[in-house]
Amino acid sequence: MPVGIIQFFLADKGYGYIRVPESREEFFVHRKQLQQPVDRGMKVQFTVRENKQGAYAAEVRVVEEE
Repeated sequence: MPVGIIQFFLADKGYGYIRVPESREEFFVHRKQLQQPVDRGMKVQFTVRENKQGAYAAEVRVVEEE
C-alpha cells in the first residue's frame, strides 16, 4: 500500500488530493474513501483504484507517527 501526504482536503466539498513524496504522484480522494477524518499534512496509507476518470485513493487511513 502506498503512503502519502494529504496535500489538501476540502471537508465542505468532500474531496482532496494525496501526494506520494517518492514518486510525486497525486491521487484524488473522496470522503467516502476515508476511514477517519484527515487534514492537510497528515501521513496516510491507501489503496490505488481505477475508474473511468483515472486512478484514485481508496481505503485511506491515517498512519500513526512513531
